[in-house]
Amino acid sequence: MPESRRHVRVALVVLALGALVLSACGGQTQPREYGEQYEANFMIGCTGVEPNADGVFENPDLGSVPYCECVYDGLVEKVPFEQVEQFEEQQAQEEAGQITVPAPIQAVYDGCAQTNPAQAE
Repeated sequence: MPESRRHVRVALVVLALGALVLSACGGQTQPREYGEQYEANFMIGCTGVEPNADGVFENPDLGSVPYCECVYDGLVEKVPFEQVEQFEEQQAQEEAGQITVPAPIQAVYDGCAQTNPAQAE
């Protein structure tokens, strides 16, 4: 699989799982802005694992911890929360092959994939 397609696949899985984690919170209100709750949910969805008792994400199934931290930080710095939220909603409603990643979000994924090439396979 070409490198760029693999990054897009990982990115879609990351946000799809993040949205799934957010929707699985049951009675909890979904975060409406970047912050500790959203970051915790994002990291679980991105790495594919829950943190241990010390808050460490060990043996991630999906994205590496440095990659996921990079993506989260990049989203906070460069993408308004409303745009990320819209993208998560879009993913929940569309077929995986039909999803178009907005350019600012794609730029964050691509930049993090370049600086953290040992992300998920």
